[in-house]
Amino acid sequence: MRRSIGRILLPAAAATLAVAFAASSAMATTATLTVKVTSGGSYTATTTKTTLTDNGISVTCTASKASGSIPTKTYTNATSPVTVGTTAALSFTNCTGPLGPVTVKVNKLPYKVQVDSKTNSKGQTDGIISGVNDSVNAGANCTFTVSGSAPGFYTNGKHTLSLTPTLPITPLKTAQLTVSGVPTGGCLGAIHNGDHPTYTSTYAVSRAIVIKSS
Repeated sequence: MRRSIGRILLPAAAATLAVAFAASSAMATTATLTVKVTSGGSYTATTTKTTLTDNGISVTCTASKASGSIPTKTYTNATSPVTVGTTAALSFTNCTGPLGPVTVKVNKLPYKVQVDSKTNSKGQTDGIISGVNDSVNAGANCTFTVSGSAPGFYTNGKHTLSLTPTLPITPLKTAQLTVSGVPTGGCLGAIHNGDHPTYTSTYAVSRAIVIKSS
């Protein structure tokens, strides 16, 4: 009888623990932030250098310009990443790679501007630019699409958006870009479908937007 009871109770206990673990894991991965945006509105953002790097191969542009809107608003207990604005227009100019001139085409807009951390003592807040979908044509049978989301951070005092995988605060969510559409044998075998390239640049924002997240 004791063995029969044990056979019944042990699976039931294991099932209960599994459900409790799954519930706690779900709770742990859901984070909320209260984000306050002031001095918001329409903006333009410019930079004199962008770099897309994959497996040591880089495409560099000497100019990029973005414009959109980040309105003044408070988002209370919102699930991270918190969407605070959009990028409605984006361009890349004078781009080059190892094979020569490169054309970068923005396929789909708007992108979302999102907050993904609390603001630190330096006025920096992690952010994500999501909805990325760009086509890259480097010639010589090297064409591909970059899509997904790019990590970065905004600095209040400088009014700059730095896009980089090196963040000042541990992010709540993982942002990454993904390569697709590489033709068979294309890009000299250096760039592959499923790669996760990095995008780095620092954009100067025309408007003195202040973002405080807690």
